[in-house]
Amino acid sequence: VDVGRGETPYPFCHLGGMKMRIEINTKTLTNAIEDVWMKGKYHNGESAKNSQLTDYAMLELVQDNLLNLYNADNQTICRVSIPVIRNTGRDEHNMMVVEIDKILKYLKTFTGDTVLLEVADYILLQSEGGGKRASLPLVVNHPNASMIARIQNFTITPEKPVFSSVNFETVITTGSNILTDAIKTCDVINNAKYMFNTDGEDFHICSRKSDIDMVDVEVSTLSISGEASTVEITGQFHKFFRGTVPVTIYLKDESPVIWAGEDRILIKAPYITR
Repeated sequence: VDVGRGETPYPFCHLGGMKMRIEINTKTLTNAIEDVWMKGKYHNGESAKNSQLTDYAMLELVQDNLLNLYNADNQTICRVSIPVIRNTGRDEHNMMVVEIDKILKYLKTFTGDTVLLEVADYILLQSEGGGKRASLPLVVNHPNASMIARIQNFTITPEKPVFSSVNFETVITTGSNILTDAIKTCDVINNAKYMFNTDGEDFHICSRKSDIDMVDVEVSTLSISGEASTVEITGQFHKFFRGTVPVTIYLKDESPVIWAGEDRILIKAPYITR
């Protein structure tokens, strides 16, 4: 079948009252859902435990060819944007919430390059060629939809580093692989708390249990601009970025931290010692 002429290799199984129908790369969708799940080490008292954000992802078709995936708890918000190969939906409804673990189990059994995602009163997944089909229920609402709403139309640039009422004072660009190496060192402490500190020239990430039991890593950067800043956050962030890509970090004393990549953004509230 010549897909280039607008035909499709899918023997469509149409849903009544269809609201969304998109074709998307299977691996790209699977990776994006895993990324917004944000599984990793999270602060838990005096140590760290393996956890994740909520078990739900919000998917929003923001353009004919772009799908945004979101997740959030009361401290963290994240968004990943991925391309859509084809959008043949007929309804303006462009949003749904899915149970992450369940949809990933289905997607990982689909071996074709692309998958058809069709949404009506429930979700239908069809593998390339239509040989595999799976249906799963929609989730009515994301448990932290109000947090997600804060970044649905949000963009940030080094020229205008603002989020909500925060005007960021420091902008740092480094590499995802560099952050990963720094956090692997810090995680020897095993409390998933990370102090970000810069004097405007050097950038350090520190993890500590006491003034003696601590790790401090000087992080290589591509650029630093702005003033000195210090802020502590908890929970994993480095795994949110795959491969070796530039990451821009926005800082201000005792304020949220933002990590921005080409196709994703992550915002964490500061950790305030009680």
